[in-house]
Amino acid sequence: MLLSSKPAMDFLRTTSAPGTQRVTVSRAAVNLTVTENVTGADGCEGERADFQYVLLPVVYSVVFVLAMAGNVTALVHFVRSRSAGQPSHIFLVNLCAIDLLFALTLPFNVVYHAGRNHWPFGEVMCKANGALFFGNLYGSSLFLMLISLDRYLAVSHPMRALRLRQPKYRVLLSCLVWLILLSIILYLTARAPMTRRFPSTGHMACMENFSSGSWRGRLSAVSLLSAALGFFLPLLVIATCYPLIACRLLERPCAEDGPGAEGDALSGSRRMRRRALRMVLLVLGVFLLCFTPYHLNQLLHTLGRMGALPRCPVIRFTYPARRVAMALCSLNSCLDPLVYCLASESFRWERLWGSCGCSRLGKHLRHVLRRN
Repeated sequence: MLLSSKPAMDFLRTTSAPGTQRVTVSRAAVNLTVTENVTGADGCEGERADFQYVLLPVVYSVVFVLAMAGNVTALVHFVRSRSAGQPSHIFLVNLCAIDLLFALTLPFNVVYHAGRNHWPFGEVMCKANGALFFGNLYGSSLFLMLISLDRYLAVSHPMRALRLRQPKYRVLLSCLVWLILLSIILYLTARAPMTRRFPSTGHMACMENFSSGSWRGRLSAVSLLSAALGFFLPLLVIATCYPLIACRLLERPCAEDGPGAEGDALSGSRRMRRRALRMVLLVLGVFLLCFTPYHLNQLLHTLGRMGALPRCPVIRFTYPARRVAMALCSLNSCLDPLVYCLASESFRWERLWGSCGCSRLGKHLRHVLRRN
């Protein structure tokens, strides 16, 4: 790949004399260099993010440990208590399953980024890795949206929502989310290879380094559709539901607040309201922290690839920004267990962790989350 747009005659001059031939190479050709990150496939100079080779392996390693511990603990609770089929837990169980599947891919991504973006596991594993990454990215957003809707109905319309909150409707909605995820993932991964070599180093890229032709075709369409369904729609629903929930909880009078209420009833009512408001803030915070940077950056990158924005300046910004956004995305899988703790009345960390000698840690975590 040539960095200069000068004609070939500027690089190579040939002079001939009777019986001799002399070839002179210009200084521009001597200084010609091609690097994997400085110049991308589209010839945009300055595309560099060397910090990713340290940042992502470290973050992914920590997230893997925390996500496996938290989500396995939650899953054990749902199985042991036989509460996985309870109406209030159906969406939580699906969210837990998505987080666990994503956590299993993190060791492979640690190897990939620690090896300076080299994927040694083959095409099939790359597609599986990408499928679970996007499944977690969009599936978590959709299930957080459904949890928000469910909580809004429970708080604002408890009587009229009894029929809509039956288990069969939750199961149907969960199956619909999985069907949407499966359709998008199959369309993205089944029609073309997901691995492609960097021409300068020979390293095998996985789920990146796509050609300009791919971006002008299906990649841009899939990226925009996924952002609309998997980010902007859930963001709109969550941003609408949770302020309404908070206002309703704050303005609703409680019978226990009267002058003749018992002290323990008053304290219990206040704790319940504070707990509901903490969950409102936690879910909204997880969504904004983990998903918003990635999707906004991906939208800018897609528009730059499509030519709607200046291509090279946009790519030079979004390439390193995407690495930071990917690290933030991974935090979702280890923050969701905090949502389980606040959403499930029966979830008790110390009961589950006590069997492995971690009861003090579980009690401390529960005290921090539920303290007045």
